[in-house]
Amino acid sequence: MEKQKKVKVNKHPDWRLSTGERFNYYLSDSARLFGTSVFQTFMTAFLALRGVNLALLAGVLLVLKIIDAVDDVVFGYLIDKIKITEWKAFRKLTGDGKYLPWFRLTFFLFPLFTVVFYLMPSALPVWAKIVWFIVTYLLYDFSCTLCEVPMNSLVMTLTDNTDERTHILTVKGLITVLAAVIVGVTLNFLVDPVSGPGFSFTSVSVVAMIIFTAMMLPLVFRGKEYNTELKNVEGEKTETYTLRDMWNCVKTNKYMMIYLASSLIAGVTATSSAVSSLIAFYLFGGRTIVTSLPVLIAFVPAIIINTQADKISKKFGRRNSMLLLGVVFGGMYLLQYIVGYENIAVFVILGTIAGLANSLRYVFMNFIAPDTIEYTRYKTGKDCAGIFYSLNAFVSKATGSVGASLGLLVMGLYGWHEVTADSYEELLAMGMEVGQAAYQTPTAIHGMWVVYALIPGIGFLLSALVLLFYRLKDKDAELMAKCNGGEITRAECEAQLSRKY
Repeated sequence: MEKQKKVKVNKHPDWRLSTGERFNYYLSDSARLFGTSVFQTFMTAFLALRGVNLALLAGVLLVLKIIDAVDDVVFGYLIDKIKITEWKAFRKLTGDGKYLPWFRLTFFLFPLFTVVFYLMPSALPVWAKIVWFIVTYLLYDFSCTLCEVPMNSLVMTLTDNTDERTHILTVKGLITVLAAVIVGVTLNFLVDPVSGPGFSFTSVSVVAMIIFTAMMLPLVFRGKEYNTELKNVEGEKTETYTLRDMWNCVKTNKYMMIYLASSLIAGVTATSSAVSSLIAFYLFGGRTIVTSLPVLIAFVPAIIINTQADKISKKFGRRNSMLLLGVVFGGMYLLQYIVGYENIAVFVILGTIAGLANSLRYVFMNFIAPDTIEYTRYKTGKDCAGIFYSLNAFVSKATGSVGASLGLLVMGLYGWHEVTADSYEELLAMGMEVGQAAYQTPTAIHGMWVVYALIPGIGFLLSALVLLFYRLKDKDAELMAKCNGGEITRAECEAQLSRKY
């Protein structure tokens, strides 16, 4: 008697995407996240070993961010305004959709310009290094926006099912934890001259970019969007809106502005990531395992906790959860600064608690952003996801750019001595011992500790307090999403909202 074959039951028959389609999105988003993390992890250390005055670099970087603020917003407008699929020259390359065509056309650019940035020769004169930095950083930054805005905006168009979207955002949060471990531990190990191979920043970056570019290819060739049009829209069609309409969308969405203000404060004061590689060499004798231990210890607990993010948000609310986690995260950094780096055990414990809080906090950030976009879509009938994610891209890059600039400036003010080398291994070969002595003063070392612990501690506490003004309820945002997706009528939505918005 033949055994009956087991029939697989689809647990979510109303979800739009197949398992493979969601996997391709996760893989590509991971590549984007890992790639930008490589740039941000090494940038400050790379520049600090290029023999250029750090205060000068900080000033240049701030100017570049002003330019970046403009191109981010402009591109956000263009991606929402222009349908490149209507251009015959691009149609065969881009395929159908709203955001995937942009991604397909530009995904390879930021890995390319990352490699060019890290190919800066150490033998160049100082003025040439500054020019190289300005040109390559601008190219990287703009190309990063070209990739990041479509990738983040895809969350809105891949599916119109709110449960599936929540699932996707939860997995994105787990990917962030993986990024913290893989990038934070592996990359620091690869440049470690004591317990690792001591590779140069350039060689590690080139190999990493090749791998991450390959990871984005499945979404390029197989991706598909299922929610590109709004339902229950009153008035004119969304395709015809003007620049003035775009501004009205931004002005209307006060909750997105509060969210961005909170993220901006956290971003510009997120100086710790800029010097994490440097403190391993200067404060902990080159042992990157010290700065990696908190990430490694928090890895498994963070994954377990993050899988429960949806349940936590339903019980305590997304805003409240994010606010509390921000206070914990900032508080741990302040305690690290007060205790000091001499007590390694305390450093690791406080770092582990901060890592757990921040990994879960990032999940709630992913939850809140689409809620605010649904609010604007509901209020205006305009699909302005691109402009909001372009603003969000600018804010997120502040962590590695404006934050790095602030870190460089503070270290320069504390008397950092210029050093020229391609790697930590080369520093050792030059006869410079691992640690504080021989080439940095105690004042410069203290400045590095201020950059790592004190500034981000204060910043994250302030960013958490800003969220007290965010009053968009989770259930109301879900009702608006259902109305925008055509599941319920506008009248039915208005009747169920907790208050008038």
